[in-house]
Amino acid sequence: MNQSNDELILGADIGGTHFRMGLCDASGKLLAHQVLPTATLASAQEGFTKLADILDPTKKAKSFVVGVPGVVDYRESKAIFAPNLPQNFIPELSGEKIAKLLGREVLLVNDADLAAIGEAHFGAGRTKESMSYVTISTGIGAAVTVDKKLIRTRYSIAELGHSFIDASDALANGRGSVEYLASGTALARTAKEAGLSLTNQQLVVAAQAGEPNALLIVKEMAHNVGVALANMVHLFSIESLVLGGGVILSGDFIFNLVEESFQELKPSYLEVEVAKAELGDDAALRGCAAAIAAFTSPSG
Repeated sequence: MNQSNDELILGADIGGTHFRMGLCDASGKLLAHQVLPTATLASAQEGFTKLADILDPTKKAKSFVVGVPGVVDYRESKAIFAPNLPQNFIPELSGEKIAKLLGREVLLVNDADLAAIGEAHFGAGRTKESMSYVTISTGIGAAVTVDKKLIRTRYSIAELGHSFIDASDALANGRGSVEYLASGTALARTAKEAGLSLTNQQLVVAAQAGEPNALLIVKEMAHNVGVALANMVHLFSIESLVLGGGVILSGDFIFNLVEESFQELKPSYLEVEVAKAELGDDAALRGCAAAIAAFTSPSG
């Protein structure tokens, strides 16, 4: 899969909540984009065909980069684990099947990997030697870049959301995992268990206003994120953390609590900058512009 400077790239960022697609150029500029609620789609194929027909009906973009929220087998170009998607989507998330469906060359990439590439090339990590991108949304994902190059093996790495921070619950259906304790889904579940009939946004507003139960829930969630981020830094000794996803990008309140917790727990011998994703929800879509080169160059 080769890429010229004037080439258009069609990209998809599939999430548990939103199914996004966009058209960008090789410089990372997002020219157009569309969003559908994931729950309204009967299949991933429906989302691909609907949005591709809207964004690029004449197939000017020859390449299609697809971001998947789960583990990707890069050798086989397929998703092998994506618990936050409808499970009937998984067999459809294959580079070969999508290529046949849309008549384009397809690159399948973990969504956090794709967003990390976007932030490393065009966003908050563009001046950093080493960076970890972490998304806190429906689920939690992470990726690591060094000199703008993605760290990976045959599989996408840094599945932070499925690592454990509570050993006592590690075998209880994943209840001790980062995702169970620190995601947007966790925030909603904990509020419901506390008898609060609030959306996540309403919960954060209540916490900011000092409502005791809401504040306790939000602080605990933010602390758990801080623990997870400290673990990432202990493992990879990175100089920059770039945080994205709906929970973090919704405002400064949770971001500030997360950073405070992280700074208390991080390795004392490292200076680590924590920043919000500059590209926001478009990080993965804009990452499509640099992903093709990243996955075809010998050092990528």
